[in-house]
Amino acid sequence: MLIIPLLLVIWLMMYTEQLDHELSMKAYYKGKQAVNRGAHAGTLQLDELQLSEGIFAIDPVMAYQMATEYMYANLRLDRNGNPTPQSFLKERVELLHFEVLDPSLTYPYEYSLSKYGYSTTFNRPAVVIVIRMKYPRIFSSNNPVEWNIIGSSQLVFQ
Repeated sequence: MLIIPLLLVIWLMMYTEQLDHELSMKAYYKGKQAVNRGAHAGTLQLDELQLSEGIFAIDPVMAYQMATEYMYANLRLDRNGNPTPQSFLKERVELLHFEVLDPSLTYPYEYSLSKYGYSTTFNRPAVVIVIRMKYPRIFSSNNPVEWNIIGSSQLVFQ
């Protein structure tokens, strides 16, 4: 008689831990998708002055503005990165790194961001974004899950 309730408690603990893990991974993928969309939106902001001279370049000010706007909208955050009541997040999202690679570099360009363990090759001007996102666990006794999420996008033209 004692074994059945004990097994039930153990099974319930394992189930909630698995559920907690699945929900945190879903949050990670939403964060990754938001960063990728933000990087892509930033990459679309061409510098019109340089474009008039036949140079494909990204306007860094507009790229930052549009990238953060898209990212924050996808994560349902306010302009400062704080969660709104509709957001699945409970803590502020930090924008750790934002960089626009300009056309003065020699392409293909080997880009490396050793602080975050990220490297890639860009064939054209690009935008790179790194955010820190924390996701609260179901049970308060567990620490929140925290990720540095990296996204990048490069100009695509034919």
